[in-house]
Amino acid sequence: MNRPLPSISFFTLLFFVHLPVSYAQNDANIGQCYESFSCGKIENLVFPFWREGSPEFCRIEGFGLTKCDDDQPVINIGRTEFRLVSVDQPGFRITIAREDLWETICISPPITNLTLGNHLLRFSPANRNLTFFYGCGSSVAPPRDRARFECSAGSFSLYADDINDGNSYQQFRQLCPGGAIHVQVNQSDFERLQRQRGGNFETGTWRVGFDVEYDYAEIFCGKCNGNRSLCNNPTSSQYPVCPKPGTHNTISPLKIPHINLIAKIW
Repeated sequence: MNRPLPSISFFTLLFFVHLPVSYAQNDANIGQCYESFSCGKIENLVFPFWREGSPEFCRIEGFGLTKCDDDQPVINIGRTEFRLVSVDQPGFRITIAREDLWETICISPPITNLTLGNHLLRFSPANRNLTFFYGCGSSVAPPRDRARFECSAGSFSLYADDINDGNSYQQFRQLCPGGAIHVQVNQSDFERLQRQRGGNFETGTWRVGFDVEYDYAEIFCGKCNGNRSLCNNPTSSQYPVCPKPGTHNTISPLKIPHINLIAKIW
């Protein structure tokens, strides 16, 4: 009676073990990066945003999201964490807020002024620049009634607009020994600050964001040019037309598939 050859069973098993992995690698496609997901209360997110569990080939530095159990998740840009307040995917713009001020506005300066540190992201030119001055004495006159907030007994702190209040900054620096930090805010929130006591000062937090723009065409084309096998249909109208590496073709206007929603959380 012939005995079965164990080597046959071994190689057969080895084949089936490795088949799904090889197939998955060969089947990688940029379209998988457009499977929408939610993170916190922000919905319908697609490439270039990603989260834990997203395919490795979909990941772009500066667009990774964490803490999706929170209403406003965290977006990691460089070595800095920001809260993601809203996403305007058709406009290629996000609104983010400083993580270090999210839970308390009364921090201890000096701290390093924040930079994005990512060439794919840039501050919106429409943002307004504010400066927070801490530990001001009673002789200091705030630029407006709603500009002051309390951090410690016996003194107060204030925020000032770099454009309108810049002439008073030398006085503020002399009479506010608690230090100063620079903060950006988008135009709509700036206008709200002028109308009412914004920024949740009463709760000691600063949940006010600023706008950051991203170059979607450069991100998409950089991904495809770096791995051509991902983009098996680069001429589809749903994607930007990318120049071939080493050429100077103009990137055409682009359309993002299935994105008609601006997600905003307050």
